[in-house]
Amino acid sequence: MALKILIGPLRYVQGPNALSEMDQQLQALAISKPLVLVSRSAKKVVEPILAGMLEAQRIVYELLEFGGECTFREIGRVKNACIEGCHDAIIGCGGGKTLDTGRAAAAATAVMVEKSPPEALPRFGAGVPYVSVPTVAATDAATSAVSLVYTEEGIAEAALAFPTNPTMVLVDTGIIARSPVRLIVAGMGDALATHFEAAVSLRTGTPCIQTSAHSTLTAQALARLCLDIILNHGVHAKAEAEAGIPGPGIEAIAEANVFLSGLGFESGGLSAAHAIGLAFHHINECFETHMYHGELVAFGTLTQLILEERKPEYLDTIFGFCKTVGLPTTFEELNLGNVTDEELLRVADAASRHVIIRSMPGGTAQPDREGRFYDHLAVFRAMKTADAYGRAFDRTSRR
Repeated sequence: MALKILIGPLRYVQGPNALSEMDQQLQALAISKPLVLVSRSAKKVVEPILAGMLEAQRIVYELLEFGGECTFREIGRVKNACIEGCHDAIIGCGGGKTLDTGRAAAAATAVMVEKSPPEALPRFGAGVPYVSVPTVAATDAATSAVSLVYTEEGIAEAALAFPTNPTMVLVDTGIIARSPVRLIVAGMGDALATHFEAAVSLRTGTPCIQTSAHSTLTAQALARLCLDIILNHGVHAKAEAEAGIPGPGIEAIAEANVFLSGLGFESGGLSAAHAIGLAFHHINECFETHMYHGELVAFGTLTQLILEERKPEYLDTIFGFCKTVGLPTTFEELNLGNVTDEELLRVADAASRHVIIRSMPGGTAQPDREGRFYDHLAVFRAMKTADAYGRAFDRTSRR
């Protein structure tokens, strides 16, 4: 029997005023001198709450503003600040890139997982516990033991895996409810892929890239639960977010976007949806406006379903959900209205070279002579088909 592994954070805390409980949670974890890495936008929300609360409990902390991009240089800067300040933990507050940077800077060692074979990076970070405080629910980055590292130009450069997940993930749904609605919807797009990627990895017997082991039945069930919550609560959560209210929809979607999606992708597996979503960064210059990770992954999910030859009635369900909440289903909705076939081939080629696409039926465990794990022309055709389906769905829904 193949080895199965389930990984996740040590502690998960969620609620409308969770941040006001930070002092008690840190004391329970014996953290007394953290370095707080905070994005510029999150600083306005987080600093006033943390300042009085932590100081009242004699928790000594230093605030460090995030540089804006998760690069190797930025990770090194945060690591050095942690070591030089003799901090006993790093707390990351903000969006996905802030959290990825804090996690990487805190980790003792790392593995560059997209390399074949994976490349070990010993003595990588500061070697201290990491606390993740997402101020948006735009991705599942908060719970994971993986960070995506980008170049200064914003192109994905490396995927780093670490020995452990965050010591704690703290989600204040009051803050999430007041974040931009588009970010919550983008988080649904990221989480939408979870079940489909885990299921296809199980079907093809492909080990999870984070654990090098197969998924447990628990991980598959959590991935399925993630999809069910999104489909059942996504529309209500968007309405609550538009009103700035942390109601039951927001509570459910925050748990799906941040927690279940994180557990599902790490212990269930990744596939074409994320390979395609990440590959779009190779044509960054073609986007009319910036697109979020979850929006790109959502279109990658639709493309994966085309590659899997899903039945039309099931495609209608997923395309229909995306249309309802505002996730992109066409190139035009991706702000790629003038994209050329040549540019799409660049995306398809990059996706076929990403190791996570090997879990698709027809994928190969080792790259071919051109460095591809999958047929890039099949990806290209499926992307074009997904766009055509999205446009046809628009016409049908107007009748």
